[in-house]
This record gives sequence, structure tokens and C-alpha cells, in this order.
Amino acid sequence: MAGCSKWLQHGKYWFLVCLVLCLLGLVIVLVINDASIDVMQRTITSHRKNLGRYSKDAIAPLLSSMLGGSKTAAELKDGEKTSINGSFFRSTLEGILDNDFSQAPELSIPQMVIEERKYRHDDQFEKYLKCPTTVRKKMLDNPNIRSKFVSDIPILMWDKHFNASEFRRLTKYKGVNGWRDINYTDVRGMVGHLNSPNNQYMFDDRLRKAQVPSNDCITCAIIGNGGILKDSGKGAEIDAHDYVFRVNAALTKGFEKDVGKKTSFYCFTLITLHNTLALRHKTKFEIPKGDENLRYLFFADSDWTYTYLAAALSGKPLPKSTGKYHRGPPAFPKQLTADNVKVIHPDFERYLKWSWVNSSAQHKDVHRPTTGAIMLLAALHTCDQVSIYGFAGSYSAYSEHYYDKEYSKHVNYANHDNNAENKLWQYLDEQGIVNLYRRTPKEGK
Repeated sequence: MAGCSKWLQHGKYWFLVCLVLCLLGLVIVLVINDASIDVMQRTITSHRKNLGRYSKDAIAPLLSSMLGGSKTAAELKDGEKTSINGSFFRSTLEGILDNDFSQAPELSIPQMVIEERKYRHDDQFEKYLKCPTTVRKKMLDNPNIRSKFVSDIPILMWDKHFNASEFRRLTKYKGVNGWRDINYTDVRGMVGHLNSPNNQYMFDDRLRKAQVPSNDCITCAIIGNGGILKDSGKGAEIDAHDYVFRVNAALTKGFEKDVGKKTSFYCFTLITLHNTLALRHKTKFEIPKGDENLRYLFFADSDWTYTYLAAALSGKPLPKSTGKYHRGPPAFPKQLTADNVKVIHPDFERYLKWSWVNSSAQHKDVHRPTTGAIMLLAALHTCDQVSIYGFAGSYSAYSEHYYDKEYSKHVNYANHDNNAENKLWQYLDEQGIVNLYRRTPKEGK
């Protein structure tokens, strides 16, 4: 009897050892599986770049063989074509918990500079090369601009851009540049709702069966709020463009002669929008409602954007911002849906900082392009002809805003470099990339 008891005791220990080994094996399998997904993504990105960025037919056979077949591009079914565009790599997310993702480590400034210059590569650019005279072809042909321009940078973000590997990668970067300090479920909740073809292409009203028309040339007017527009008389010229982009306190009522009345894209961060609405007792500004073609272009600068849009797109109560300010949620004049909302991709925001805005402060963690600069450069990467109004005016000759009743002095904020941006707009105009509205100071008084 004693021998039997001793045997049972040993058996219990062996059972526990086996259980631990099984659990350890399961963890190893999961880690290897996730790592292999990331390796496949990187491998395919590398092959795509080597095969040439402008040739889907060259890319498809390679990807087909990697996915276990040898079909040509013509033989690929719709579902397989979708996998080429990235959805093949989407993880099964429903079973992943928040605590599966540890906080990204703090990096030194030199390390962060290296990391922040790494971008995802995406096939969105193919949608924006339909016009034979598009500004992007001009940029590729211009040796002074070509080095700035990454043609296959992702511009808009939608549901295919969220998976386990992407979440880990983007948690390295703060603010508009990534997902550091943002809850996993909040990111998934927002990006998962961006599942309409409208989220994938800037000018979705031109889509036909989710396809971009060939040889479609798009003209855009990009409107800043600078005092240079006061008494400009440019309203009709602005409204004649196919699309008009406006930002923050984009007042049109009473200023139609100078700035026009058409709004196609209203651009903002939630924080700049909150600050803009806080002054509406003075400016009388209200969020544009427009017609059914008006789109709201979000620049996600904080976790609030993710929680707010996740709630708005699912019909839930809108949250306040977190932190010490507890900003109240803005109320839009019409229901936000996946069809009228677009969100700029974090990689695009980071790319603008390092490749376009040549600020001496770009290595500082606080620095980012202004909201107007993000709007303008997003248009430069999507429109075929870009005309700029209300930017790069003299700060001494013109008031801060075209709608100011009295002269208002320009204020420089630590997180922006307006002078570097103004030099960029002037340079792009001189290179024939954009059309910048200019006036001599003596006309502006």
C-alpha cells in the first residue's frame, strides 16, 4: 500500500512536468507563427520593390507562388487579389487580449531617427497615377523633388492596415506618428470600422464599382486661413476646382468673394477642432455640413481620435478626451459613417515630418507638421493639379487670418515650424509642382 502511494506521488510530479512542457510548446508555436507572418510581410514588400513599383502583373506571379500556387494575374480570383493587397496577412484578432502587447521600449534619439524613417509600403499610389499629367509624375521627373517623394507610402488608413504585427510596429511612435500609448482595442475598434471602399481612395465619388476611372485628372484648391486671402477676390477661382480642401476655422459665409464657398474635404485633428469650436463665439464658425459628397479628413493625433471614431462609427456615446483637459466631444452636423470619414495613415504623417518639412526642430519629439501642412501634402500625394491659397503670406503685412476684424499677430508654437513650411511651399511653386497664390505686401494692407 505504501509503495502504491509513493508511485502515485511520482506520477503527480510527472504530470505537472508534462503540463508545463505542453504550455511552453504552445507559447513557442504562437511566437513562431506571429514572427513568420511578419517575415512574410517584409519578404513580400522587399520583392515588390525589387520587381518595380508600377507593375502589378510583375508582382502577381511571385505572390501567387508564395501563396502556394502558380496562377497568373489573370487567373487570380477576387479573393486572392485581395490577399495580394494585404488582407491575406490579417491575424485572427478576436482572441487577442490587450495584455498580449507589451509597451514598446523607449529609444534613444539616434535610434528613433532611424526607426521613424522606416515606412510601410502600400499599393495606394497606383490609384493616383491615372492622369497622364499628374503632379506625381512631375515629382518623379524632377531631380530636386524626387528624393523627397516616396511614391508607395500609405496615405489613407483602413481596416486592412490593422493586424498584430502592424500594432507592434506602430507602438514605437507617438502622437500622429503611430500608436504608442494607445490601447490595442481602441485602435482595432476604430480601424476595423474603416471598411468601406470610400476609406481607401480620397476621391471616392469618382469610383465606379470601387475602381478608379482611367485618365481621370483631378484639380484641387488647398485653402489655408492666412490673412493674404483677405480682399484677394479669389473665391470664384477657388470654387472652379474639382475639389476644395479646408482646415480648422474654415469660414466661408460672408467671405465667399475671397475664399469661395465650396468645401469638399474638411481637415483637422480632434484637438485643433476642439480649439476651433471653443472660439466660435468670436468667429461664428460651425463644422461644415456640405452636401452628400463632403468628406471629413481626420489626422489622428491622440488616443481620443481612436476612441471617438470607434464610438461615432458604431453609434455609441461619444467620449471626452483623456488626460488633464477632458475636452468635450465635438458634435458633427451629420452622422459620421465609414462612407464620409477618412483617416490619414500614421506612416504618412511621419514621412511628412522627415521627408518634406525641413525643420531644424524635426529631431525634437514634440515637432510635427502643422494641420494645414498635413492637408496640403496629403492633397499633393492624391490630386493631379494642386493650387494653394492662404499659405506663405507675409506675417508682418497680413493679419494671421483672413477673417480677422482687427490685425492679429502671428504666433509661433514650439511644435511647428511655419517658416520652414512656408519656404517649402515657395520652393514647390518655383519648381512648377504647385501653383501658389502670392501677393506683394503693399497690396495686402
